[in-house]
Formats: sequence, C-alpha cells, structure tokens
Amino acid sequence: MTTIASSDSRPADSRGAGRALPKLGVGQKVGYATGAVLDGVASQAINIFLFFYATTVCGLPAALVGFALAAGLVVDAVVDPLIGSASDALRSRFGRRLPFMALGVPGTMLSLVMLFSLPAGWPTGWLVAWLTAASIGLRTSISLFVLPYNAAGAELSDDYDERSSIAAWRWGIGMLAAMATVLLGFGVFLSGPGGLSQRGAYLPFAATLAALVALGAGASMWWLHRMAARQHEAVAGSDAAHLRLLRQLGELFRNASFRTLFLAALLLFTASAIHSTLGIHANTYFWRMTPGQIQIVTLSLFGGLLLGAPLAGPMLRRLEKRTVLVIGVIGLGSALAVPTTLRLVGLLPDRGAPPVALLAGAILIGGMLMATAAIAFASMMADAADEHEYLFGGRQEGLYFAGWAFASKAASGFGSLISGLALQAIGFPAGSSGAQAAAGAAPLQLPPGTVTAIGIIYGPVAGVLALAAAVTCLFYRLDATRHGEILRALAARRGDAS
Repeated sequence: MTTIASSDSRPADSRGAGRALPKLGVGQKVGYATGAVLDGVASQAINIFLFFYATTVCGLPAALVGFALAAGLVVDAVVDPLIGSASDALRSRFGRRLPFMALGVPGTMLSLVMLFSLPAGWPTGWLVAWLTAASIGLRTSISLFVLPYNAAGAELSDDYDERSSIAAWRWGIGMLAAMATVLLGFGVFLSGPGGLSQRGAYLPFAATLAALVALGAGASMWWLHRMAARQHEAVAGSDAAHLRLLRQLGELFRNASFRTLFLAALLLFTASAIHSTLGIHANTYFWRMTPGQIQIVTLSLFGGLLLGAPLAGPMLRRLEKRTVLVIGVIGLGSALAVPTTLRLVGLLPDRGAPPVALLAGAILIGGMLMATAAIAFASMMADAADEHEYLFGGRQEGLYFAGWAFASKAASGFGSLISGLALQAIGFPAGSSGAQAAAGAAPLQLPPGTVTAIGIIYGPVAGVLALAAAVTCLFYRLDATRHGEILRALAARRGDAS
C-alpha cells in the first residue's frame, strides 16, 4: 500500500485531521438529521405496503407490478449520477445542495399520494402506466432531496469519528420515521375490519405520510442553511457538463474503495428488496400471522434498527469501520435466513400459533447489527470521497452518494422484479385475498408448494445474498490510518495552493 508521509508525531489516523472546524452540537446534528424523515417515510411506505396494495388489494398482476416498480427504480438509477454531478457543480446564493433538496420535497409528497390512490375501475394497462409514472416521480423526487442531503452531511465535518456520529443521528431519525410509518399503517389506517385490504384507507395514510415529509425535510433545510459555512464550494470545471459527468464516472470506478462499496450495496439491497417486497405475503401465508402479529415483527425490525444506532459510536471507536460493516451484514443475513430455513427443514414445527416471539427476537437482533453496519457504510462512503479528492483533485460527495443510491435503486428494482416474477411463476393469485377479506370470507388458502416457494425466496435466497455482500466488504482497504494520511496530504495541498 502506498503511504503518505505525515509531518507530525500524532498517530496516523484521521481523528482530528482535516479542516479546522468547531465540533457540531447535538442540536445541529439533530436538526440536520430530520431530513432523514423524507426517505424513512417514503421508502418504507413503498417497500412494505405498495407491492401488497397493488397486487392483493387492487388486483394487478404481480409480474406487471414488479416491472412497473423496477422501471421506476432503473430510470431513477440512471438519473442519480446526473443529480449528483449537477449538485457537486452548482453555484448559487443558497449553496450547491439546498436548491435540489427544495425541488425534491413537493415531488415526493405528490408522488406518494398518487401511488396509493390507484383509480378503481380503470383497465389494467392504465393502472400499470399510472403506477409506473408515479414510481418514477417518487424515486426521482427522493433522489433530488436525498443525494444532496447526504452529500451535505459528509461536508459538515472531516473528522473520522464525528462523521460516524452524524451518520448515527441521521440513521436514528430515519428509523423513527420508518417506525412511525409502520405504526400509522398497521396500527391506525389499516387496522380493524378488512385490515390491510381496505382500499379506501390507503389514500389518507399516504396523505399523512406526505405531511410528515414536509415537516422533516423543511426543518433539515433550515438547519443546513444556518450551517452553510461548513459546506465546500463547487470547483469550476473547464469541460462541458456531459463530458464532465463521463470523466467523473470513469474516475469513480477507478477508485477501488468505491467499487467495493458499490458491489456490496448491490448485493445487500437486492436481498433487502426481496425480503421487504415479499414481507406481507410471507408473514400472511408462510407464517400465517394476523395483521397485529405482522406489526409486532415489523416494528421489531425497526426497533432493532433504532436501538442499534447508539451502539455504532462505541463500536466504531474500537473497531475499523469495515469490521463493523461485516459483522452487521452477517447479522442481518442470518436474521433473514435462519428462522425461515428452520421451518423449511422441519426444525421449527409447522403447527399451532406462529412463533412471533422467535421471529421478533431474531429480526430485532439483526436490525441492531444492521444499524451499526449502515452507519459504518455511510461514513465509509464519505471517507472514500476524501480519497477521491486525493486521487483526482475534485470534491465529488454528491456523485459518491449518487453511486450508492444507484446501487440501492437498481438492486431494489431487481429485487422487486424477482419478487413479482416469482409470485407469477408459483401461481400466486392476484387480488384474491382482498376480495375475500372485503366479503368477510376466510383467508385465502394457498397450495403447500406455493407457500414453500414463498418461504424459500423470502428467507434463504435473501440471506445468501446478504452474506455475499459481507464477503465483498472484506476487500475494502481504506482504514483509519490510511484516511488520516490522505487528510493530511489534502491539508498540505490546500495550504500550498492558498
């Protein structure tokens, strides 16, 4: 490994290196972190409820829904690098991040409402077109806000530990927003007679979520405006915008740290998408849970994701970020795969009441470990952006987080597509349970082979993909020592240029 000489006798890591910025207060971190409400609410609404709403409640074919959601994600994944690059290059009186964030908020609110208000009585083709357009609109609007928002967070501090603290607060607020989404869905709007099959309840549910988006995003933008002095200035480029983007993308994939994180994210987000997309189906038909029991298990996941945030700081102070990431991803993969596999091989009896306590406990622990991994991941991406400046001479936080978002959305689209095609292939009947529940009939009974197939895809397949992501993370080489050397070299370079 190439080393960079340090000019002082301090330990060669990045704690305290970089720009001479005062430490952020808790209020500043929380104020910034409220922006995570937008992604926490919108993403969980579509990840948990949308596939079930479109297929089982509205009766659309699962494969077409999978294609519609995948199309939205793939289009957005292509747009993400454009947003990231444009945000990095923008010069305005409000900085280079806030204008894009302001554009994303109303689009997120409108698209969220559209997704959960599919018109009754329309032909299937028109409904799929509506779903596709709203999906593209929502994903693009989320990106307009989240990519500059994450990049702004990376710019608030250069300190190795403080970056992890910022990421932890952002993660914690996002998980609170996700839990609020679950509680409002299962516990308020979709509870009572008819449960999840109440078609008319989804619109007020979505409108309430849109209001939460406005509150959280608005507060974060106000705080970021107050901390504008911490943001990096855009560096003027001499090449045209399209040529600049092509050059920047080439530089991005020449960085081994980014390549490793990108591939790991692809694998992990595909696993997560499969598990979340089929979550209500698996919990209803494989585990035979009631809506109340599904809420308990789902909240256990988000409870774990929230409880894990305070663990990240102590772990990241004692262990390398890569180590924390690998431990967390393995923990999540085990939580996804082990309970379902035990049932499939006959070690967990398929009779009596569903093992809600076991499932809730497993997913709680997996969520806690995954929280530490996600916080480490976000902090590692910010460190890789510093390495990018050292290697190529420009600040590209927006493009780095766009690359992460590209991996997330392309993988989520692939996961949704796999889920839709799988349900179609195993003969899952569209709309049957919604019609039966509305009529007061008994829950839909599926053939044993169909139930087993849902379990295999939902559990072992998702778990194996998560474990593959953990193996990929082992190839990441940017540790605290190397990062400290890079920051000192950058500080010296900036000093020479001034």
